[in-house]
Parts: sequence; C-alpha cells; structure tokens
Amino acid sequence: MQAPSPEGRRDADDRDELDLKRYVGVIFKRKWIVAAVLVAGVTLAVVYTKSQTRIYMATASVVIDPAPPQVFGNQVQEVIQLGAGSYWSNQEYYNTQVDILEGYDLAKMTVARNGLFDRIVKPIEGETLTEEKRIERAAQLLDHTLSATQNRESRIVNIRVTNPDRKLAAELANEHVNTYLDFTRSLRTTGSGEVSKFLSTELDSAEKRLRESEEALYAFKKDNQILSVSLEDKQNILAADIARFDGAFNDARIKRIELGTLRTRANGLTGEDLLESPVFALSSNAETVETLKQQYVKEKQRFTEIAEDLGPKHPEYVKQEKKVRELYELIAKEATRARRELDERYQAALATENQFKIELEKLKDEAYELGPKSVEYKRMARQHQSDEQHYTLVLGRLRDSELSKKNEQINVRQHQSARGATLVSPRLKLNLAMAIILFLGLGIGLAFALEFADRTLKTSQDVELAARAPVLGLIPILQDVPVGDAALKERDLYVFTHPKSRAAECCRSIRTNLLFSGADRELKVLTVSSPNPREGKTTSVIYMGTTMAQSGQRVLLVDTDMRRPRLHKSMGVSRGLGLSNLMLGESSYDDCIKTSDIPNLYVLPCGPTPPNPVELLLSQRFQTILQELRARFDLIILDSPPLQAVTDPVVLARCSDGVIIVVQAGKTLRDDLARSAKQLHDVNANVVGVILNDLDISDRQYGYYYYQYGYGEDAKGKAEAEGTPT
Repeated sequence: MQAPSPEGRRDADDRDELDLKRYVGVIFKRKWIVAAVLVAGVTLAVVYTKSQTRIYMATASVVIDPAPPQVFGNQVQEVIQLGAGSYWSNQEYYNTQVDILEGYDLAKMTVARNGLFDRIVKPIEGETLTEEKRIERAAQLLDHTLSATQNRESRIVNIRVTNPDRKLAAELANEHVNTYLDFTRSLRTTGSGEVSKFLSTELDSAEKRLRESEEALYAFKKDNQILSVSLEDKQNILAADIARFDGAFNDARIKRIELGTLRTRANGLTGEDLLESPVFALSSNAETVETLKQQYVKEKQRFTEIAEDLGPKHPEYVKQEKKVRELYELIAKEATRARRELDERYQAALATENQFKIELEKLKDEAYELGPKSVEYKRMARQHQSDEQHYTLVLGRLRDSELSKKNEQINVRQHQSARGATLVSPRLKLNLAMAIILFLGLGIGLAFALEFADRTLKTSQDVELAARAPVLGLIPILQDVPVGDAALKERDLYVFTHPKSRAAECCRSIRTNLLFSGADRELKVLTVSSPNPREGKTTSVIYMGTTMAQSGQRVLLVDTDMRRPRLHKSMGVSRGLGLSNLMLGESSYDDCIKTSDIPNLYVLPCGPTPPNPVELLLSQRFQTILQELRARFDLIILDSPPLQAVTDPVVLARCSDGVIIVVQAGKTLRDDLARSAKQLHDVNANVVGVILNDLDISDRQYGYYYYQYGYGEDAKGKAEAEGTPT
C-alpha cells in the first residue's frame, strides 16, 4: 500500500483546521444567541437555588471490626457469630451492615426509643394519629434521609442524616449510631439466651436417648454372654481358633496321606525275602532289625562252617541251626511288627484328622451364629456412639451459650459523633456551574441548529456537493461600494477601476482556473447563469470579461437575457441595436457590436425585447450568429437568464462549450443550486464550475476560505485596514 504524500497529509491537516475554524465561526456568528441562552440559564439557576429549602447533613461514624474480641479465648466458640467469620466474607459482611444501618427497621427503632417522631414530622393541626402511626411516618422520613457508606480500604462506616434543622440532623445521626450499637449488642445477649433455652431442651432429649441406647446395648450383651469381652473380641478369638484348627486339620490330613502311602507300600512287600525286604525302612525299628540282620548273617556263616566241618549229626551243628532259626524268626516278627506299627500310625492319623474336622466345623457353626448378632450389635453400638456424641456436643454448646450470654463485648464501637451539620442543598456554586455547562451547551447547540437549518450556500464544500462541479473561484463582497441600483455601474466596473484589489485578484484566479479547465477542451463560448435573479451573474460576466480582455484576448459579452437585460447599462452602451436585430436580420454585426472603455472587451446588447426569446434562441439563425462570432472573437461570454426562472439557460448551454453557474454566498439555497445543476446535467451540458459570489471575508465563518491575493499597495492597504494579513 502506497504511503500518502506530504502534500496529501498537508491537505488533510488543512481541512481539519478549516472544519475547526468553521465551527468556531458558527459560534462567533451567533454569539448573542449563545449569550442569551447562557444568561437565561444562569438566572433560572439562581432563582431556583434561592427558592429551595436549606438542607443540612450531619455525619457520625462507627468502627466495625471483622470479629469481636475473644474474651474466653479460642476454647469457647461463640453461639451468635458477630463479624465476617472469614477473610473472604469481609466485604459481604460490611455490605450487610450498611444495609442494616440504612434499613427502615433500625430507623423505626431510633425514632421510637428516643421519642423523636414529633420533631421529625410536625403534627398537622386537626389530624389525629396514634403514636404507632406517628412513629411509622417519622421512620419513613428518616429512612429516606439516612445513608451509610464504608470508607474505602477502611473499617469505618459513616452514617449521614439530612434535615432542614441543623441540630436535629446531628442528634438523629448520633442516636442512630447508639441504636445500632444496642441492636448489635442485643444480638449477642438475646440470641444467646434463646439459644440456651433451646439447647437445654435438646440436652434433656439427648440424655434420654443416650440412656436408652446404653440399656439396650447392655441387655444385648447379657443375653449373648459377652459381658466379659466385647463382641469384637469374641469374633477375633473365634477367627483365631478357626485359623489354628484349619491349619492343624490340614497338617493331620497330610500326615494321614503320607502314612497311608507307607502302609500300602509295606503290605505290598509281604512275599519278599525278609533279609532283602525294605519294609523295615518304613518303620521305626529299622536299627534293631539291622542289628538282627547282621547277627543272623554272622551266625548263618558260622552255621555253614560247622556244617562243612562237623556235619549235621554233630551237637554243635544242631545248636547252631537252632540259633540261626531263632534269629530268623525274630526278624520275621520284626517285619510283622513293622507292618502293624504302620497300620496303627495310619489309624491314629485318621482319627486325629477326623477330630480336627469336627472341631473346625463346630467353630465355623459358632462363627456363623455370631454373624447376625454382630450386625445387631454394631447397629446398637453405632446408635450408642451417635447418642453419646450428640449429648457431648449439646452439652458443650450449652456451656458456650451460657458464657456468651454473659459476654456483652461486640465488634462495633463508636468512632466519631456528629458535632454539627453542613449545608448540602441548595449548592449555589454547583448549580451555577451546572447551569453554565448545560445552558452553554444548549446555546451552542441552538446556534448550530439554526446554522444547519440555514440551507443557503456558505462554503466551497457546500457548493461542490450541491452542484457536483468544482468551484472556479470566489468573489468577495465589495465593502467600499454602496449597495443599491444607483451604484450598480460602479460595482460592475470595480475590477477594471481597481485592478489591484482583492476582487480583481480573485477574478484573475478564476481566469486561471478557466484556462486550466480548457486545457483538454476548447472553451470559446461560455454561458454564465445563476439559479435565481440578483445573485451576481451579470457582474461576474463583466468581471470575467474584464480579466480575460486584460490578458490580451478579444472578448465579447453577449446579453442573452432578453427579459431583463442589464449588461448595456453597466457597460454604458445603447441597446437600440443588438442580438435580437441580428437574429431578425435587420442590422449588421458591426452595427450591433459595441466597443467599451475596456480595451479588447466588446459588448453585444440584447436589442429590443422580443415576445418569444426561447424560439429565437432555438432558431438556426442563432447558431449561425454564434459561428460568425466565434470567427471574430477569442472568447464569447453569454449572460443568460436565471436557471430557475426560465428555460433559456438550458437552451444556451447546449449551444455553448461550457456553463458557469454563479451563486451568492448566504443567499442561494443549496436545493436551488442542486436543481439548476441537474437541469444542465440532464441535457449533457458541460458545467465547467461554480463561482461563489459576494463572500464576506470579514465573517470568521467564511473568511478562512478566501486565499489572500494581491501584492500591490492597494491590496496591502485594504488588508491592513480590515485587519487581515496579505
């Protein structure tokens, strides 16, 4: 995006400055309206202030702490809570106290306890009201005139009372503070007493319920023989016995299984050789049998030796044979005893397992029977514990309540009493300041309303918006020329007679703008018109012709206003022969075109007034005349009738290279200019621009739109005379 150029920024700054100056100019122009409204407003404010009843305000204050003093320490919890209770509730608590101070109930207490109702509300003669009604009426009035506010970041609350009586206002403020202190104190004492009564009743009920739960629990223990130990202990003992017997039963079953395996194995070894049989390894007499086996082997070997040496008939043989046989029989008896031992051990293990099983089932049955009793016992124990806790709680709160009832210390104390009252209404200075601000704004608004209600053209912006065409230039009002028809010729020739004046400079500026406008399109025939009569079009035609002629061009001024011609009067020529004669073919060009006192400036007057000007202008003869004039002159300016009066200017606009509209500042309406411009645009006329005539440069509202022209001695002298820099 391209940044704005320095020239663009300067133009924007200039427009802002011009808008500000325009607003200031509006105010300055209608300063007397603004002043009148301001004076009226200030007068009304003074009269209103003097007629109001004087109202005085008295202020008393209290200090409200977030919590009362802890007389009994932290061991005693207050039954009636005074204060915020916590840091996070401070603001809520102070807002609540402000609402209480401003409330109707506290105001009624203040009125009733001090007998102030007759002083607040004067009794009306002939009116009979009960004391209660008078108190209510006075309380309502006090409530409306009472206010309370907390100081910012402070614990101080101000109580303000307004009243026409200065002394009564102070007395009411102080009495209201005392009422609030008594009210807060009564919250503790009265509330604690009421709570104590309730807690006493509740304590009796709690004690009765505790006694009933204790008796029910004792009866249950007695019926279930658990007086020596608690039900929980009995359950724990049963659980321990069940765990112990269950472990013993499992061990016995394992041992029985092991012995049954050994017994079966031993019975399976019956047919084997005793000396080689492992049955003895399964019994507890393995060492004894091993000794017998060794003796048997030893004696058997000796028996074999005797048999070989001595023979079977020898007594030693018989003796040794008997000894060997006895040893074998002993081994056989030990095998039998080993089998019997395994069988007995198996039977003992089986009996032990069965006994453990019986005891375990008995313990489980006892535990199952204790389950429902445990549920009932726990329920009764919980009820007893709950009743005991409730009783302890109520007893403690009753003790705290009795102590609180004796404590009169509160968290509120008086800070300052009202020693007098200050006047708060009416406030003359404030009312005057407000009246000045209000009515000054109202006066300025009225000035702008009147200004914007004025639909006349005042600035070049107004002209451009209405005409949709540029402003070619401004012609200032001629302050040094008398107003009226007598000085009309002097006014029309002013630019010629005063070539260094501001008006002349402005006309030369218009000439320059016209030359720039004709850079792309030749502007040889120009029609000059205005929306309404007497707006300066003929004067502007002469001014333009003068400046163009002074630049060396041959300029012809043609008076095409055949209804009210005036050009011949200002230029000092006869209208006997003119345009109408040319169109009728009665005279030659040289006879009708007149010279003037201004070099290079010629005049073609309208001639005798025809009955049908429009038909003549629409004729082919008029077109032929314009073509001939184009060949004779460098510039032709047609002075036409007003646009709003007749249609002649529209006809002339179609025959011209361009149209210039002349408007009078402060007189021509915007709507008239807009309609006139629309007429021209509708026929595709080339509206070159607009000339803003009779601009009062001494008026602040318009003067800043005028660029200071002229560098000669005349221009400088006039600028100094008017107090305007050149």
